[in-house]
Amino acid sequence: MKETEEQLLLVSRENQMLKIKLEATREAGVQALRSASQKLYKNYQTQSEELKKSHENEKQQIQAYNLQQEEKLQQSSENASRLAEGIREKRSRIAEMEKRVQRMEEEKKTLLEKKMMLEKMLQQMMSRNEDSKRCLDLQRQISTLQEQICHLQHVIRVQHHGLRGVIKEAEELNNELRRQDKKIENLTEKLTALEAQNKELKDRVEFWSGQSKAKVSKAVWTDPPRYFGASPYLMLTRLRKQES
Repeated sequence: MKETEEQLLLVSRENQMLKIKLEATREAGVQALRSASQKLYKNYQTQSEELKKSHENEKQQIQAYNLQQEEKLQQSSENASRLAEGIREKRSRIAEMEKRVQRMEEEKKTLLEKKMMLEKMLQQMMSRNEDSKRCLDLQRQISTLQEQICHLQHVIRVQHHGLRGVIKEAEELNNELRRQDKKIENLTEKLTALEAQNKELKDRVEFWSGQSKAKVSKAVWTDPPRYFGASPYLMLTRLRKQES
């Protein structure tokens, strides 16, 4: 009996030591779990701040680029307006020059007809041996008409040369206007793409912020009944898996 009592006492002491060790083990596990939870929370906080800063920088870059493209679009629009006004002026000038050349051509035609008529009269008078004085007068008139026709022909050539120059300038302005229109179209497409990119960035930030809050809430252990009765080491293992 005495030997049995000693064995029971020994077993009781061993059980007491095991309880102390178990309590110490549980306390160590809780401390480790709390430490890991705090570390995980800090990691999520750091990631959140870094992502927020990164998206803010990207947002500022997009806004700066967007402003730059808007200024280019405004400048291109102003250039296009000036070109369009220049083209209207050139067309108006071309129309005036064409009318002037047409009047000169009509005047030249009239002078030629008059000259031909006088030449015919002169031939008739000379064939009939009429008054030489009158013939001489007709010759002077014909000579004067010829000078007028030559001068008018020179002016018409100059006008044609000027007209070709103005037409060429109008064509160059028109080509430049087409380039500006294409540039405006490209800038408009860029601005539309930037607006879509900015919206996508905003949606990503909102989505990530929602995900981050959910993960942080999970990291600070807001749902203890889920692991109620589980070993501290088991909970710590699960928490580390979530962190990785």
